[in-house]
Amino acid sequence: MKALLTLAVLVACDSKATTSDPGGARAEQKSKEYESCGASMHCQDDLRCLEHSCRRSNRSAVGDYNAALGAQLKTRGDLEAAVAAYGAALRSYETDKLALPPDIDCAYGAALAAAKTTEKHAELGARVLHRCVLAVPAGSALRSVALAQLAALTDNGLEPETLRGAKLADRYLTRGPAGPSTDKLAITVTATPLPTGKSWAKVPEKIIGELKQPLIACWTAHNAATKQTELTVTLALKVGFATSSEYEDEGGWYTKIEPATSATEAETCVRAAVEPAIKALKLAETVASKVAITIK
Repeated sequence: MKALLTLAVLVACDSKATTSDPGGARAEQKSKEYESCGASMHCQDDLRCLEHSCRRSNRSAVGDYNAALGAQLKTRGDLEAAVAAYGAALRSYETDKLALPPDIDCAYGAALAAAKTTEKHAELGARVLHRCVLAVPAGSALRSVALAQLAALTDNGLEPETLRGAKLADRYLTRGPAGPSTDKLAITVTATPLPTGKSWAKVPEKIIGELKQPLIACWTAHNAATKQTELTVTLALKVGFATSSEYEDEGGWYTKIEPATSATEAETCVRAAVEPAIKALKLAETVASKVAITIK
């Protein structure tokens, strides 16, 4: 009797128990890959219960090595090399004629999404991550992480509707990249040499205060055209007193801004906003300075 009890305990604790065990679950009740399990008999065929999760044991050692290398390179920030390493992992599985495990595919998608500044990586990353979402259980950590990484591709133009259903889409980044946020843009005005007159303070106050919105519009157009995050335009400003050639006691103050020799669209935009505003101040103190207006 004691021997029978001991045998029963050993069978109950054996995580290698097979589907032929009398206590095994019915086929439709067996856990799929990455679903929880208590023993291998709880998993579908060709899966083993490892760390309470059903996993495949038929894997490519070289493919898994390349995936591990890709993970290490991604941690270091070498994203291009990481993408290449995961690509090598996929090819290794093809060479070994083994199905690619979803965990490697999910990690590959994560590396591509991390390198989203390259358009082709962002598009392929969305596709691979969608493939990951479709391959893993609904409540798994792999799926949650993949969805978070897909959400990070929103600024690259990811269309959420492409994730609907159980089929992969032809294209994912169809909405066009979102424009950059302008909430934290700052405008600075620097004059060289710095004018000593008291009225000079009116110039930066006018530009930074009243002209902020039109200048931000100039920056937005500049950023869209060049992808640069800083716009600087320098004006040659001169304010002086012109005497009358006929009467010594007559004359007036003038404000002159030298025209640009070869203005870009961004500089033309800034000048169109700034020049009339400065002249409207009717400054009455001598100024001869280079005025740099920076938006970043």
